[in-house]
Amino acid sequence: MQTERLRAQRRAWVRDYAKNEWRTMKENGQAWKVERFIALIGVAYPSRSNIFPARAAETVKPIIDAGRDAKLWDDDDSQHRHSTVYIQLPEPAPPNHYRLTVIIIPVPDKLPKYQITSRLAANIEKHWRQQSELPDWHDGYSVSFTVPDKQWITSNFTDSDLMARQKGARKASTWGRGTNLGIRERVKKQLTELAVRSWSRQAFRPYSRFVVIAGIAYPYGVDTADPDNAAETANTILQAGVTVGAWPDITSRHCGGVAFVRLPNLMNGGHHLVRLFVFPMPDGFQIAQSIAESSVDAWSEHDRRLR
Repeated sequence: MQTERLRAQRRAWVRDYAKNEWRTMKENGQAWKVERFIALIGVAYPSRSNIFPARAAETVKPIIDAGRDAKLWDDDDSQHRHSTVYIQLPEPAPPNHYRLTVIIIPVPDKLPKYQITSRLAANIEKHWRQQSELPDWHDGYSVSFTVPDKQWITSNFTDSDLMARQKGARKASTWGRGTNLGIRERVKKQLTELAVRSWSRQAFRPYSRFVVIAGIAYPYGVDTADPDNAAETANTILQAGVTVGAWPDITSRHCGGVAFVRLPNLMNGGHHLVRLFVFPMPDGFQIAQSIAESSVDAWSEHDRRLR
């Protein structure tokens, strides 16, 4: 548990560090400006144990912000960052360190407009068709979770903001006093209870290995918020799936990767929607390779249509 001031200080340090790294790469010709892109995040812990890489979203947020500071993209909103995908790296980080590998994959915004959900689903289906046996529900399933404002957690909310939202306000007028320590954990507990009830009312199919696309729908009027701001909410819902038997755990032993993507806004306010698209993962399927190949295919189609 950390105070909101300590959390802000850590994020500021990561952002400054990442900004220098991005600028150095840009000066050396290793990074350049992109318009619409996928951020593929590889995560390594200082051990070979299986981890849940999407937990790194809190650290990745200031790294992507730093890319905007370095003028590598105009904004990190959903119009520019189409999706953020988290996978575990095969090799561990050095002792007492964590390693993040950030791969920026440009994708077209028209002719055709790249959509990771349909592309990834099609690639998984293609791999399954090459297998001798198809599992039950081999084409995957989706489950939806409606989350009220009071239980909605994003990386942009301080503890003071979360407390203010319990009282019906949108944001806190002040922060950093240390009087709301622990509110994040209490809201997560409420969210977990809500998610377990929602899981229990829906049909799902346990898979030994799976990939998740977490679609995030904001209330009416929210413009271009990026979807993995809501990673804390989505990750809590994924963890609640363990309780109801949707999967044994959400580490990379079973979960091959999590991709966050924006869904169309809801028609009213007061709540948000998380829709999980869950696909069984064929043997030999590599999510990073699939995304890279699908982006190449999309650009080839883009160039063909322009000719």
